[in-house]
Amino acid sequence: MFQFFSRRLRNERGFTLIELLIVVAIIAILAAILIPNFLRARAQSQYAASKGNLKNLATALESYFVDRGSYPPSMATLSPVYLRAVPNDPCTNTAYIYTPSAAVPPDDYEMGVDFPATNACDTLGNPGGGLNYTPGGGLQESAP
Repeated sequence: MFQFFSRRLRNERGFTLIELLIVVAIIAILAAILIPNFLRARAQSQYAASKGNLKNLATALESYFVDRGSYPPSMATLSPVYLRAVPNDPCTNTAYIYTPSAAVPPDDYEMGVDFPATNACDTLGNPGGGLNYTPGGGLQESAP
């Protein structure tokens, strides 16, 4: 019985080079198809997170306005009472642009983020644009 197994082991051969190359080619084709889809899904999630962050910041700004009667001079004023921390934009990893009105005390504001042309989030909205939020207009895609 031992001779049967030893003969069988000697007669079996491994994979040929052609078979291995075909498997590698199939894996490369699948990767070429799937990687762009994964990158786009990542950009879409960052874009959605950026929208959500702007809405959360707007809610904190409105809460501040209700308590104090004016908007804060900077977003740093919102933490730790209204927010744990002021988030950065996930697409650009920079702070959101916040501009209170020039009136004293500020009675309006604009907030947003601009996406550079090389950023993956730029391809999801208006090319060369970004996202803007105003109390009267809400969340909108900005034109370049």
